[in-house]
Formats: sequence, structure tokens, C-alpha cells
Amino acid sequence: MSNKTFNPPSEEMRTKLLARSGQCERLVRERDRRAITGISRTQWWSLERKKIAPARLKLGCHSVAWRLSDLLA
Repeated sequence: MSNKTFNPPSEEMRTKLLARSGQCERLVRERDRRAITGISRTQWWSLERKKIAPARLKLGCHSVAWRLSDLLA
């Protein structure tokens, strides 16, 4: 992952990324995020704060997720 600010992909790019991976858009929880990115929770948190990695979506008071297409970008 480079040290530049993360910019979310456009809808067209999201569609292409998901088609290339053979998956549908979905929300990805922490365990799957780690498997996809190979980055630990602590390191990912640091990258999020620096705006290098996609930010989490808050689902509830104790649950978060990421868009699959953001992780594939």
C-alpha cells in the first residue's frame, strides 16, 4: 500500500473491480478484511488515521465493516 491518500473508487471502477474478482459488493468484517489485505488490525488502524487506507463504516456501537470494493481498490 502506497503512502498516498485513499480515494474511494468511482461506481464504474467498483463494478470493474468486483467483476474481476468474481464477487458481489458486500460489507466485510474485520476477520475477512485481515485475510484480504494481510495487514494487522493495529497497522490498519494507523493507516486509516493517516487516510492511506479506506475508513471503516460504523454499523453499530461495537461493529464496523468495509466495502469489499474499497479493499480491492
